Amino acid sequence: MSNQTGFADKDADFNDYISMAIPYLTTNNIRLLVTAASQAELTTVSNLLTNAATGWNMVYQQSQYSDVATSTITATKNNLRSSIETSLRVIFSDIPESVLTQADRDTLNLPLSSGTHTPSPVPASQPLVSISNRTFLSVTLVIVDSDHPQNGGKPAWASSIQIEGVFFPVGSTPKTPMDADFMNIATTAKTSYTRYYASDQLVGTEYIRARYLNSQGEPGNWGETITVIVA
Repeated sequence: MSNQTGFADKDADFNDYISMAIPYLTTNNIRLLVTAASQAELTTVSNLLTNAATGWNMVYQQSQYSDVATSTITATKNNLRSSIETSLRVIFSDIPESVLTQADRDTLNLPLSSGTHTPSPVPASQPLVSISNRTFLSVTLVIVDSDHPQNGGKPAWASSIQIEGVFFPVGSTPKTPMDADFMNIATTAKTSYTRYYASDQLVGTEYIRARYLNSQGEPGNWGETITVIVA
């Protein structure tokens, strides 16, 4: 179990942790962008661990045997642990979150901080839009994942669907629309959407397209444009 500091509660677990973590920090300190000040802390904590007479490795072992574990040895062990934890906190606070790999986090027991979020990838697939139902002055659109159309849902990491359209009233000549011509219709988390039209739009033509957005609102690619004749 870990306490609120992130270090193990039990001395035996703490001993196992620092026996692994401190050599790992020493080996990877350049890659982890440890500053000169924290390099000094790393030297200090290494000495606290390995000093032949008064270091943690010696004192901890002495504290495990009742015939030699005096109150002085126990107090020395506790003070050493406190000093090691303090130095490790300084070092950990100096390491940029961005350079930590999952292996680093697992080895050093450094979970993502509460203010750090793993970025959601932008969906790579495109939505396929089709018309599932028509009524007077409305169409119901169904949107499926181009990579897995049989599943009927959004792809992984797609939080919502943005739908845009270009409308040409009756009597005008529809043309192939440019990106700048499209206007936002809706953004929805659902995979179906009913598009309603006004009576003066009857027999007009609308081009409709859609794309997926991740949880940060970052868009994927537009899917193919479909044509709707308002009836």
